[in-house]
Amino acid sequence: MTVLNSKDSIKRYTLFAIAFACSLFVPSLIYSLQRDPIFADAIHKPYSYPPMVKYSYKWPGISSFTHGVPAIANATEATDIYKEIDQRYCGQDRCRFLLPVAITEQESKAQLHFRQLAFLAGKIDRTIVLPNVYNSHMGSCLPHPFSFYYDLKWLNDNKKHFNYITMEDFKAWLLERHYAGVIPSGQEIYMQGTRKSRLLKNIKNCFSDSFDFSGRPTVSYQLQDHQKERHINITDIMVNLFSDKARQHEYLDGTIQSPMPGAAKNFKVHTGASSPPVDVINLFYDRRYKFINDHDAQVPLPYSQRWVDVANQISNQLKPYMAIHWRMERLEPVSNLLPCAMDLIDRVHQLTVDNNEQKYPNVFLLTDYPHLINATGARPESNSFRVSELKNEHHEAIQYLYQHLNISLTSVNNNKIPYNELPSDNWHILPIDASSQDSLLPADRSILGIVDKLVAMNAQWFFAGRPGVCAKSSSFTGRISNSRHQAFKHGDENIKVPVKTFDMKKTQPLED
Repeated sequence: MTVLNSKDSIKRYTLFAIAFACSLFVPSLIYSLQRDPIFADAIHKPYSYPPMVKYSYKWPGISSFTHGVPAIANATEATDIYKEIDQRYCGQDRCRFLLPVAITEQESKAQLHFRQLAFLAGKIDRTIVLPNVYNSHMGSCLPHPFSFYYDLKWLNDNKKHFNYITMEDFKAWLLERHYAGVIPSGQEIYMQGTRKSRLLKNIKNCFSDSFDFSGRPTVSYQLQDHQKERHINITDIMVNLFSDKARQHEYLDGTIQSPMPGAAKNFKVHTGASSPPVDVINLFYDRRYKFINDHDAQVPLPYSQRWVDVANQISNQLKPYMAIHWRMERLEPVSNLLPCAMDLIDRVHQLTVDNNEQKYPNVFLLTDYPHLINATGARPESNSFRVSELKNEHHEAIQYLYQHLNISLTSVNNNKIPYNELPSDNWHILPIDASSQDSLLPADRSILGIVDKLVAMNAQWFFAGRPGVCAKSSSFTGRISNSRHQAFKHGDENIKVPVKTFDMKKTQPLED
């Protein structure tokens, strides 16, 4: 027994000695490996772009880009002057913003992209700057504030997901930083699909002189817009690309090779953990599909109360009425248009019989067709539907509606409407004041799209063309339909028929 106990004791002491030796040797080994660049990457894995992302860069052609460490990198180490400013605007020692310089696509889709970017900003611990708006687009260099189109309720309801700052407050922060001599750092990022965006190519950054872009090349990320593979998480890819690790990886420390006259020939990538932060990501965004599936991110932005009130006034004036949305732009073949118009009229007439209406109700028409095309100084109602694309088939279809329905539609009244040149029967114009409270800002014709959408949501009946046959598929139509279905589902007695689709008429119409 004594021998056994002795052996057990030897084993225990041997294991203890080995453990003690390892506690001394392993930390020393790890420290040595960290100092050796050959082994350092095995312990601190360097940043790498996701495999599906195509990365490219260029040197910014702006005056604030210099070759070396940004001035703020040294200034902020010597003084905390910026902290007081940033605390007042961001509630933290250093502000971190995501500035949407440009978001492509028109209003219905643009606001979807903005909501996605707002949630992205929260995931990367940045504050989203509310972009300006104009001509049915979003972008920081446009003339009207975000509140000209939208109410801020959605933003406030989602503060658990992200923080935001108005453009007015963002510009005030910039001014204070510049006045204090602490210029914010910045980097331009282009986020695109598999092909480089033609839409972003000619957009200039009006904030290009507001930031110190030193050591930060303009980068472009290209990523397939719609991923069908379930194993690919686009949210993670986007968070990766906009992360601080990516900003650190792309920072160029020292001198860089550049086509600019007098530029130095050499550069090195900064690999240390103390690269200066990017205060403001200047984002140029052109993608088509969502990448965040959070339910709250899918809720549409509510429109400004000003336009809600205008729409309610029109709705009360027309009630009872039906709304018809007909997007004709780029529909092929155009020979479908007249048969679709005939089917629409038949369905409208049948609907009024089914509901025991003594006469046809008022019709509110939403379409990209330029109703005032024959009037003095006319221009298309749609920003993307060109006059050169209009065919006889477009005119014939609309004329058929004029002959059979009592139509009302909106138009901007900021310019004189030539009533004497317009149809006198079954055709009514509802003028909309699309001017800003700031007389220095231009009137915005795209307000018609917002008001039209709201009026259609309020209608008792709603018609839309069958996609691909009578009309182009439209997120505009989708927004109206979804709103009406939700209202109908929750018992809104004002909604008689959420949505009805018109198709091609197979036979010739009966003579009236």
